[in-house]
Amino acid sequence: MAQSQHCYRHPRRETRVSCATCGRPICTECMVQTDVGIKCPDDARLPRGARAGAMKTSQVVRTFLAGAAVAILGIAVVYAIFQVGFLTLILSAVAGYGAGTLIHRAGGRNGGPLAMSVSGVAVAIAFAPFLALQFLAGGEVSIFRVLAAIVAVGFAVYNSR
Repeated sequence: MAQSQHCYRHPRRETRVSCATCGRPICTECMVQTDVGIKCPDDARLPRGARAGAMKTSQVVRTFLAGAAVAILGIAVVYAIFQVGFLTLILSAVAGYGAGTLIHRAGGRNGGPLAMSVSGVAVAIAFAPFLALQFLAGGEVSIFRVLAAIVAVGFAVYNSR
C-alpha cells in the first residue's frame, strides 16, 4: 500500500498523487491533468520540450549527491563484481543500470545531459581504482575489466536519460 504524503503547496492535505515530472506530492486541487499524466502546477506550465532535462536547483543537488554516493559505494560493488569472474559483464550491466536509475530518480526523473554525465562519471570513478591498481601492479590492464567498465558506464548513461 502506498504511503500517504502531504501536498507540497497545502501541507495539511494528505495525498497519494505525485507529479509525473518532479515527483512532488500534490493534492487534487493542485494537480493538473496533461497529455502525459498528472503534473504539479509548476511543471504543467512548462512547454513539453522544456520539461525534459530542465532541472530545478534541488534536483541538480540531489543528482550530484546521488552521483557521489554511486561513486563511493560503487567501489565496494565493483570489488564484489570483479570477484565473481564469469558473471562480471552481466553484473556490471546490472550495476550500471541500477546506478543510472538511482541518479535519474534522485534528480526528479528529468534526465537530460546533466544526469547522463553524472551517471557516466560516477560509474567510471567506481571502476577507476581497480583499473589503475591493475595497471600499476602489472603494467597491463585486463581487457575484460575494461569491457566491464564500459558496459556499466553505458548502461548507467542510457538509463539516466
